[in-house]
Amino acid sequence: MSSALYLACDIAKEKGLPLASRLTTEDFKWTLASGSATETVTYYIHLKDGGLLFVQLAHSNIGLSPTIQTSARYVSGDIHKFETANHSSRSFKLSADRLSVNLDGMSIQHGKGNEMTVELSLKNIHVNFTFTPVDSGYKIGEGKTFFNKVNSNNFICHKFLPGGRVTGKIILNGKESELAGDGIFIHALLGLKPHEAASKCNLISLQSENAALSMLQFETPRSYGSKDVTQGAFVYNNELVAVTVDNTSSFVATKLDPDTKYEVPTEIKYIWSGETLKKEKFVAEMTVKPQFLLAKIDVLSELPFLLRKVIQTLFTKPYVYQYYDNAEVQVVIGEEKINFNGKAFYECSFLN
Repeated sequence: MSSALYLACDIAKEKGLPLASRLTTEDFKWTLASGSATETVTYYIHLKDGGLLFVQLAHSNIGLSPTIQTSARYVSGDIHKFETANHSSRSFKLSADRLSVNLDGMSIQHGKGNEMTVELSLKNIHVNFTFTPVDSGYKIGEGKTFFNKVNSNNFICHKFLPGGRVTGKIILNGKESELAGDGIFIHALLGLKPHEAASKCNLISLQSENAALSMLQFETPRSYGSKDVTQGAFVYNNELVAVTVDNTSSFVATKLDPDTKYEVPTEIKYIWSGETLKKEKFVAEMTVKPQFLLAKIDVLSELPFLLRKVIQTLFTKPYVYQYYDNAEVQVVIGEEKINFNGKAFYECSFLN
């Protein structure tokens, strides 16, 4: 018998609320929830030169004491660098309004219009950039999907800025270069241990000159009915056009990875289905065949020692596969058809 799951979209429907809620300044505040809570802010930046920049700040209460981790991945031509660092929770300082944060080697300053200025210094990667949203962003309903009981601490919540302009600089091994591109920002909150919320998770972000398409999908564990939970968004001409939850992320073909024993995809089909914010029919389709494997991440090896020991007793062997490939999208809005190309960052996570 599976436990109860209360989806954010269903709660919104029961309360007569819109499927998608526009983000306000309140939604960008750090919560630092107690219990087995993890909170992350992540920037996925598609660079104008065809490269990719990934920057993340994570705060976790899993373990004996809070753990803080900063990470960056930079890919451009033949350059591929990844670095991560762990920090003492004592260095993690929030501003009075809980919108900005400073810690050893990193700062995020929240400004007008939810613009964010990010500085991160790791051993060989130093970045300084500004992320300017092209629209207000969204969450599903009131934001939270609950496990077991509504309004409990067992929840998952993702708040998206699905399109943004990025400018700045990167210093790599002492050499400075300009940064320019388009990206997506995700503020994620998880009020329970990761393996309790999802067994698999897929994320995709595609950015082009005037369009952006993204989807997050996760499958709950068998204890919650192995249910697919998704949210997706389409941004066109600097406007949030559609937010959908009737989406699918399907592995059309797979092959066994002998190292991890997971069936990893060799072809994935993504479908977004629903309505635009103006109540027009909306459908988007994309099929990708993974070519450029950015990383195969052994999750446990990336974690701080104490946190790794805690999670090691809960997981089998969590792995994340990250790809970055060219993709083509077909979008239908009412009677209008829109096709566009772009670079797609997508990852497939096997958590349990």
